Amino acid sequence: MTVFAEPAEDIALAHARQQLVLLEGAGRGPAGLMRLTRGTTALSDRVTVAFYGRHQHFTRTQETRTVSGLEVPLYRWTYSTAIAE
Repeated sequence: MTVFAEPAEDIALAHARQQLVLLEGAGRGPAGLMRLTRGTTALSDRVTVAFYGRHQHFTRTQETRTVSGLEVPLYRWTYSTAIAE
C-alpha cells in the first residue's frame, strides 16, 4: 500500500491527529518530518510525495528517529516518477 505525505508544520497538532514519518535521501527533493495525509492512520511500507511535477517514492526502514521528543519511523528515498497529467 502506498500513502501520500505532506510537510508537518505543527508537530504537536500533527501527532495528535495523524501519523508522522521522517523522510531522507531525496537529494534536493522532500525531506524531514512529514505527516501522512488525512484519513491515513496505518503505516505503510512506502510513502509517495508529490514534488515539483514528480512523485518521490520512499521505502520504510526498520529504523526510527527521535524528532522533538517523538519516535517516528524512517523512510528512505528509492526512486522518482513523473506525474501523469
